[in-house]
Amino acid sequence: MRLRRRIGIGEMICPLLAVVFSLGLASCGSSREDPPDTPLAEALAELSGGGEHGSLGIGWADPELVRRAGLGADLIADALGSNADTVIEHAAPLRRSFGFDPLKAERLTSVGGSYAFGLRLDGVPGGGVSEALARAGGRSQRTGELELVDIGAWAVMPEPLLRLGVRLGARDAFGPDVTVLAISAMDRARLLGRGERMLEQPIYRAAADCLGDVVAARMIPERLLLSTEFGVDLIALGIRADRREVLCVLGGTSERADETAHALEGSLASNAREPRTGQSIAELIAEADVASSRYEGVEVVRAELTPAPGQPPGFLFASVARGSVVELIVGRDAAKRALIAMSRCSGSSPSTAVESVA
Repeated sequence: MRLRRRIGIGEMICPLLAVVFSLGLASCGSSREDPPDTPLAEALAELSGGGEHGSLGIGWADPELVRRAGLGADLIADALGSNADTVIEHAAPLRRSFGFDPLKAERLTSVGGSYAFGLRLDGVPGGGVSEALARAGGRSQRTGELELVDIGAWAVMPEPLLRLGVRLGARDAFGPDVTVLAISAMDRARLLGRGERMLEQPIYRAAADCLGDVVAARMIPERLLLSTEFGVDLIALGIRADRREVLCVLGGTSERADETAHALEGSLASNAREPRTGQSIAELIAEADVASSRYEGVEVVRAELTPAPGQPPGFLFASVARGSVVELIVGRDAAKRALIAMSRCSGSSPSTAVESVA
């Protein structure tokens, strides 16, 4: 496996410009960039919330682009995250019961953290779902073209959806060309874009720019990957139509970015092993290209992975489920130290923490 390291041209030029314009002009990297022009960026432009440090997670997939790439619904489910994945996994019974087909969506977008708080389905009217919720006691109100439905208590799954295995739906919205299934009114509002748009925030613009033209993606706030912080803000993962995979680590200082790039080089080297399964990285990844850059003042470390021949797509999404993505990003030794510190704070055994990343 080949691993290459590139440094973005902006990283080389910015220090020179900082000297030339040291008489009070803004340094390179802080000015507004043109927003990315990709399907993912279009989806982010429809959402609100998140904060400047990327405190809200995102899942996204374009089912048609996924199909064209020869990829399956399981990858879409992985991108959307827990809770939202149940809508995809149970698409068949939803279609049979309500005439509601999530896989016919033009795009699927979830918000949340380590799990999804809500899912937006563009291009899919609610139809029989809204009717079933009304029969089960849902309270509805009209706002423009949307019907907002509240059913049961906050985050409680309504029976018509729960019996099909769907774990969302207490606070919903149904329109002629959109459906939102959420656990709270706040998450419904985020998915409807009621507030400051997510794409207005540099951390999310940087993530969309780093991921590029992917067909499915997931963004997770760093502190929700593991119950400790490693000095960055947001982790973004995506898969392209050619099945190459992209990992972006965003935020923190330039020193932290250098440490992250170095750790990724070691984690993705041909002589390394997958932290949890122990499988040789050379068997999983044919090539890894690690690059460092800056986007509107946001530090970005990007790794693009080419799967080894015969390997199924979704290595990075699977690393989130396995819990190994943190060790890939920071290195096993740093992950062990963090877990030991956590165990001491919580009163558990340090040896147990070490064993969890051994």
